[in-house]
Amino acid sequence: MPITVGFVSEKGGVGKTTSVYHIAVALNRYHNFRVLVVDTDYQRGGLTCRLVPSMLEGFRIGEIEDNTLYKSYRAIYSGQKDLPTLSVRNVKNGLDLVPSDPRLNTISVDKMPPARNLRDSNRMLLNHLILIGDSLFEINQNYDYVLIDSHPDLHDLERAVICACDFVVSPVKLDQQSSIGVPSTIEAIRDVNADVKEAIAIANKDRTFSETKFLGAIGMMCREYGESLKYSEQLIYNRLVRSCGVFENYVTEGDGLRGAAARGTSVYDESGQNADRQSQQFKNVTAELIAKCII
Repeated sequence: MPITVGFVSEKGGVGKTTSVYHIAVALNRYHNFRVLVVDTDYQRGGLTCRLVPSMLEGFRIGEIEDNTLYKSYRAIYSGQKDLPTLSVRNVKNGLDLVPSDPRLNTISVDKMPPARNLRDSNRMLLNHLILIGDSLFEINQNYDYVLIDSHPDLHDLERAVICACDFVVSPVKLDQQSSIGVPSTIEAIRDVNADVKEAIAIANKDRTFSETKFLGAIGMMCREYGESLKYSEQLIYNRLVRSCGVFENYVTEGDGLRGAAARGTSVYDESGQNADRQSQQFKNVTAELIAKCII
């Protein structure tokens, strides 16, 4: 079974998609792992359109031809028992991709068929929570790591992302506004774990369940003075160490990542001092992620 890691944050613009992409590439390129990337960020399809630029038109018109997670949810909303097989695209940098879909913004447990009793209600809640994991089960046997990018909120779709994962990380900028969302992510993980346990018990469903674990925040777009974090960011970093947990390694801002995004490449393929520095930082973050997942 692969290790499944969700990248979850209720704050947008914190480098979440950038971290998913570069960690995925590093896992494949420098550690020889087979990696599947699952994009559930429906608003812009940033990861999907970066890896498959031709899909940008589908996001513009609001419809994707692939068998996406949206179609899996539509199947259970209509009462179907069999889920469609997800489309997997082979993309650059040795990665495979389950594309996002702009219609994922319509996903809600309220669209499940009406329940006749408490057991049915809990069974439907459980089916909604476990759908992403069930949809990935048929294809994820071919991979060592599955990385899931999510939309920046903590509603029904993101709860299902959390449920599908062995581990969750939360990319953040080291400022007050961004870091305050980390405790919300941890609380959402606890709620999902508790809800799944309770739903399994009430629905009397024969299913094993392993709790999703929070691995820590990952500092993104960090600023340094000399070779250390700027004082204001060091304060936020120290607070995260004490309260929630944070990766020792972080990624600084700079032209390396901006240039890679503009050219549709990874920072590992960019040249220049800043790109070399950010490349090494992402390699360090990836190595730390691997070690944390093993523990």
